[in-house]
Amino acid sequence: KQWYQRRVRGDELIYGHLTLRVPGTDHFLINPFGLSYSEVTAGCLIKVDGQGTVIDSGTSRQFSFQRTGYVIHSAIHAARSDLSALVHIHSRAGMAVASSVEKLLPICQHSVFIEPVSYHPYRGIVVDEQEKVELAANFPSPSKCLVMRNHGLLTGGATIEEAFLLMFYFQGVCQVYVDAGYTHRPVPEQFIIHDDVITKSVKDTLAVNFTAGNFGMLDFQSLARQLDEEGCETGYPYPGKEWYPGEYSDRQEWRSAPNGGSIMENDY
Repeated sequence: KQWYQRRVRGDELIYGHLTLRVPGTDHFLINPFGLSYSEVTAGCLIKVDGQGTVIDSGTSRQFSFQRTGYVIHSAIHAARSDLSALVHIHSRAGMAVASSVEKLLPICQHSVFIEPVSYHPYRGIVVDEQEKVELAANFPSPSKCLVMRNHGLLTGGATIEEAFLLMFYFQGVCQVYVDAGYTHRPVPEQFIIHDDVITKSVKDTLAVNFTAGNFGMLDFQSLARQLDEEGCETGYPYPGKEWYPGEYSDRQEWRSAPNGGSIMENDY
């Protein structure tokens, strides 16, 4: 939650939702409604089933989950077995794009990773179970990024790390749209990235920067180290954690660690 608050800037008081499917069940974990992003911990996540029944309230017994979050996320979890983690935010840039842009065009390098983008029309506050069918239909595979018109952004991933990094890129594209003024004027043709370039860029980037299943992992590890340095004790595993000094400023000790302090090696 703190990573989203700091890096994606998608927090809006106590609103927005993060969910994670419990493997082999229709259960998922969701953040309590009433806590800000900086207050949420793993222990206070609420486990609910696909019908909205609380299976385990965790440590947040005085809080429940938001019905809007349940309706949106349960619909997608039920329809998309490939998406274990879902993120929904109301960032200012995301809402601006969701309220003014008919279709996001690939205009910057971040765009390469979020295609294809799906869209769901605004029907008011999402509390009606009937909207689940339309929502699931409007977010088909292989899309992992959804613009909820007049509302906000949603991403899904096979892992928490993937859902996070996709949202980072998604929010970044929306911010570029706002900064470049494309929420109120057309994108010039010469600035639209062609499909063949997108295809090649995705292939090349995945080959150079990622391996199967680790999309977003290095980013998560970096953020975990930063939070651990601040005393947050994330518990998130990263290479060399058993020898990582804890004092991020102690560069010399870190560099003299196994593998020369490299964080690229699989040390755990």
